[in-house]
Amino acid sequence: MSLKLSGHLFSLLFHIDTTEIRANQIPVVYAIVAKGGPSWAPVFRIVDVGASPDDGLRFREHPSHANWAGGPDESLGLYLLYLRPSEYSATERQTIAARLRQEYGPPTGLIG
Repeated sequence: MSLKLSGHLFSLLFHIDTTEIRANQIPVVYAIVAKGGPSWAPVFRIVDVGASPDDGLRFREHPSHANWAGGPDESLGLYLLYLRPSEYSATERQTIAARLRQEYGPPTGLIG
C-alpha cells in the first residue's frame, strides 16, 4: 500500500520496531501514520515525519519512538520515501521532511 503526501509517493513498510535503514541502503524520508476508521472509509493521521541520516536509522531507537502512538482504534504504519543520495543530499531530505511537518502538523495532522 502506498500513500501520497504532498506529491511524494510513500510506500508502506514493515513494523516500526523491526525496521532499520542501514548506512549502505538508500536513505529515506519517513512518515509514522496512524490508520483508523472503518475499512471502507479509513482515516489517516500523521504522527511524525523525519529523514534518515546518511549513517542509517533504527526506528526502535529513535528519540521520538516513545511518542509514536495510535489511538484506541488506530494502527500505526511506517511509510518510507526512498531518496537516492546521488539525487538528494541529507539537507534536501531534511527539507522535505520539514515541509511535510509544516503541511500536515503532526501528531494530529489528518491526510485528506
